Amino acid sequence: MNPNPSYMKFLLSFIALLLFETSLSAQISPQTPWTWMKGDNTIDQNGNYGTQGLADIANKPGARNYSATWRDTAGKLWLFGGSGYGATTTGYLNDLWKFDPLSNKWIWIKGDNTTGSFSVYGTLGIPNPINKPGGCYSGVSWTGNDGNLWLFGGFGYTNTSIGFLNSLWKYNPTTNQWTWVKGDNIVNQAGNYGTKGIENSGNKPGARYGSRTWTDTNGNLWLFGGYGFDGSTTGILNDIWKYNPSTNSWTWMKGDNTISQVGIYGTKGIASADNKP
Repeated sequence: MNPNPSYMKFLLSFIALLLFETSLSAQISPQTPWTWMKGDNTIDQNGNYGTQGLADIANKPGARNYSATWRDTAGKLWLFGGSGYGATTTGYLNDLWKFDPLSNKWIWIKGDNTTGSFSVYGTLGIPNPINKPGGCYSGVSWTGNDGNLWLFGGFGYTNTSIGFLNSLWKYNPTTNQWTWVKGDNIVNQAGNYGTKGIENSGNKPGARYGSRTWTDTNGNLWLFGGYGFDGSTTGILNDIWKYNPSTNSWTWMKGDNTISQVGIYGTKGIASADNKP
């Protein structure tokens, strides 16, 4: 072996780097296995609801798609609605479930075990044990910094009809109550954009489904695009909104207040005020 100190330093550094890369590759290997944790290995299965509020190894949501989901501050996984199977029927669902990864059990927490249920709005801003969103397809969700679960829009049921929704709901896991917080209790409502960048209590996104969401470090809830209503018509949207839970107000932040807008890419890697998806 070469006793040269520089060579030894290089050799040790090379070995350390090799071990690091090997460890990193092991962590992100595409060969990392999946584990089938729960549910059926056959299609079109009904839900097994058990008793509301009680965990049971046999509990399971029915097969469905386009649900809303959350991860709470305790690491529990939550699921709401979608289009699929209730206990005996198919359609739009409004059941709320919690999954505990440690016990590998589902709990049916809230909502109905049937499809096509109407909303119970109650009074705007007031929680109530009987409040509930109706059956809903492709609504979107946020987990608040305070641990509350938020639900917006989708295509589904108000208390009287079915269509595009722009209602904003808050679920408090501690009290097990829904609150209708913002938006309308009638379908197919246009947005009220106000002035871009200016918060106003009268602002609201139009009814829509299939949006994308984020939560920022200040606890604000962000919403982008989807398919639904701008100020008057329906189509594909590129508006970005911010909701402030502290003030209960929406702000139209960016994008257009009309449907079917093309993207402005600018220069790759360079920010510009004119850029937009």
